[in-house]
Order: sequence, then structure tokens, then C-alpha cells
Amino acid sequence: MSLYRPPITVLGATQYEHQPLASLSVTPTENTWYTILNTTTNVLLEWVRVHQTNDQTAAKSLAVRFTIDGQTYVSSYTSCAHDTRYWCMLGANGAVFFKTADVNPAFYMGLRGKSVKVEVQFADTPGTNQVLVGFATYARLKATTL
Repeated sequence: MSLYRPPITVLGATQYEHQPLASLSVTPTENTWYTILNTTTNVLLEWVRVHQTNDQTAAKSLAVRFTIDGQTYVSSYTSCAHDTRYWCMLGANGAVFFKTADVNPAFYMGLRGKSVKVEVQFADTPGTNQVLVGFATYARLKATTL
């Protein structure tokens, strides 16, 4: 008689499993959307940050778009200073906004969805050696096995 009992998955018993950092680093073209994160498996988006650099140290206009379970939220174009990091957040009113000051992302983020996509748009003529960078941290909800 075997005492082995296979693991079972308990309905409703779940936990978030941290995922590798999603990142983007591209030489952008004008008015093009670039994907930082695109996932379709029960996501907890923890934070998003973007910045741009160029040889002229010029500010460039960026926009960020969150698509959560098919619902799209887009920021207005924001003039982003050269080599300055911008936190991108979704406010309670559905507006996407940029913030340069250090923030507690847990206060502003924690967006959950069955599918989450984060994109950034470069809206100006690129400068010399222009680079667009984006990062997102996230976790996936997974069933817990007992």
C-alpha cells in the first residue's frame, strides 16, 4: 500500500511570484510606440520608469500607455529632460502621469490585471545618439500547490 499522495492545487490559494525585470533600450524613431512589458498571465504591475538621453542634452516628448484587460490609459505628451528618470503611474481618475521625485511605487502602483501591456512613445525628432529606456517590475499570480 502506497502512502504517496500527489500534490494538489487548492482553488483560491494563490501567491504572486516576482518576475525578471522587463526592460527596453532602443534608438527610437519619431511617433513610434515601444513595448516595455506585454504579458497575459494574471499580472501585478509594481512600477514603471522611463528616461531618454541624447548628445544635445535636449528634452524630448514622451507618452506612456497602459493596457489592462483591454482597457487603455494614455498619458499626455510630457517633455522629459535629458537623462532624468520618470516614474509613470496610473492615478485614481484613470490619468497616466509622470513624476520625477522619488516615490513609493507601492502607493501609486500595484495595478492588477489578467493581461497588462506597458508602452512608451517617443514623439519628437530623435537627437544624435538618441536612446529611449524603460523598465517595469511585475509579478505573476500563480496557484499554490500543497
